[in-house]
Amino acid sequence: MWIKKWWMWVGIFRWKNNMALQALKFGLAFLLFAFSLPAGAQELPCRLSLATIPDKATVTCDGILREETPTTINGLRPGLHLIEIEKAGFLPAKRTLTLTAGQRSSVEIPLERLTGLILVRSIPDGADLEINGAHRGKAPLMITDLPPGRYRIKASSAGYLSRDVEMEVVDRVPKAVLVSLVSDSAMLTIGSTPPGAAVTINGLSKGVTPCKLDRLPAGENEVMVSLPEYGVYRARIKLQANEEQTLDIPLKALPSVLTVISTPAGARLFVDDTLRGQTPLTLDSLEAGSHVLRAELDGYETQTRPVELNKAEKKVEGFELVRNVGVVSIMARPNGVSVLVDGVEKGTIVPASNESVGKLDVELPVGAHVVSLRYKGYGTVEKRVTILKGETVTLKEILKRFFVADTRITLTTGEVLTGVLSEKLPSGDVKLETQLGIYKTLESFRINTIEPLKPEAAK
Repeated sequence: MWIKKWWMWVGIFRWKNNMALQALKFGLAFLLFAFSLPAGAQELPCRLSLATIPDKATVTCDGILREETPTTINGLRPGLHLIEIEKAGFLPAKRTLTLTAGQRSSVEIPLERLTGLILVRSIPDGADLEINGAHRGKAPLMITDLPPGRYRIKASSAGYLSRDVEMEVVDRVPKAVLVSLVSDSAMLTIGSTPPGAAVTINGLSKGVTPCKLDRLPAGENEVMVSLPEYGVYRARIKLQANEEQTLDIPLKALPSVLTVISTPAGARLFVDDTLRGQTPLTLDSLEAGSHVLRAELDGYETQTRPVELNKAEKKVEGFELVRNVGVVSIMARPNGVSVLVDGVEKGTIVPASNESVGKLDVELPVGAHVVSLRYKGYGTVEKRVTILKGETVTLKEILKRFFVADTRITLTTGEVLTGVLSEKLPSGDVKLETQLGIYKTLESFRINTIEPLKPEAAK
């Protein structure tokens, strides 16, 4: 009996030992599992919302590149974190943040714009400085507000040529820029023929010729030299710094002005045998000195005279022209004869109502002329006449008719007639001169065609 009880207690002891052993094993396994987990897994993660002014900046958190701002970083462990911000044209920014377990934090970081450190000096000191057209002050000048980029610096100072230089701002590293200016003064010696002319440079009086001028600005200078009764000399002279130039100016005397009139007007005016125009005429380009004037007008005597002009003188010369013509009186038949003199149409001879023969009087200059009488269908008559002053020459001519066919008529019978078309009657009939002095009347119903003949076909 006691053996059974002993065995029962041994079984109970074994069971309790197994349970303790299992509990011990479970505890050890739990501890091993807990210690094997990451530190961050033992606490709640953090979240960080990050923004910058301006945005779109590059973010690095604990050395890991993140998305551009604005951005949210999840799953951060509690503790200390290093935030680095970069953006082109701005200074880098760094922030150290301490986050607690489960913390949700928002941070906004303003970025400072990147500007250069530029020291601008000039030779000589005190030059006015412009950067990209904006005045910034006088050299030496420290400039601290220029963002990265290329710039043009213009330096200028009285008595010196302005100068442009280019520079580039890349980073915050200090940079020195030196602008050396060159003196703009130059010398100019001016003489003139004749001397004693007034000299003006850029609108300022500088004395009379001959003269030597210094401290003139380099570059273009406007020079004016003037003397009474002479033309003004004007020129733009380009001077180089520290250079000396010489001008020798032959001044031109002002031309005289001559006005010529004549009675009657319209005379051809020759000056020194050169035709200059018709009176009244003003000549403003004549040189001073002696000249010869000649006035000519058809039907008037030619007049010639000398004239003396002084420098810049204004003078008026007048010609009273004297008639120098005769008359040719022409009578001719048939009525309607055209009269030409020296190839120029002068009129038509038509008799008055109480006259049977017409007459035409033509006034012509003294001398020889050719008179032509013309009428269609008649031979031309040419006569040479000599006209004397105040006299009349009479011409009487009868033109001889000649026969030249000018029309071709085709009859309905096919017959063809040629001749001079004399008349078209209201009835439509045609009167045709078939031979000199022989006329034939053709009834309209007999006519098929009427056509003019060309001169070649008529022969």
